[in-house]
Amino acid sequence: MHFTNAFLVTSFLSFISTASGASVNFYSTKEATCGGSPSLEYRFVACNTCVDPALDWWGAEVFDIASNQRVSMHNQNSCTPASQVGQWYGNVCALAGATALRSVWVACAGQKLDNNETENANAKESAENGSVTFVSLE
Repeated sequence: MHFTNAFLVTSFLSFISTASGASVNFYSTKEATCGGSPSLEYRFVACNTCVDPALDWWGAEVFDIASNQRVSMHNQNSCTPASQVGQWYGNVCALAGATALRSVWVACAGQKLDNNETENANAKESAENGSVTFVSLE
């Protein structure tokens, strides 16, 4: 009986952590990014996940995360360190630069980058609106 209660509590906590995952929007045009309707939406994304949709994207937005969760955006598939074009902490919406975005990494809260990885490469913070940072990678 005690084992069953422990299992139910663990299952419930797992469900809550899954249900409160990140939200990631991708935009197919620069004009729509951070203000228009997203072309592709992901909800309940677990932390330490690479969101890697097909095609090229001209903007990406990550929200529903903590201010100490790291987000990195990449101009190649699979969120490889060599393809990182920017990184931020907390909710962010980024407009692609010369190359399209291909994947977005959402880390778990409190994770920091190693010293040898790129940090905010070519990113210009253009504005902050509430809890979402808007940046341009141009």
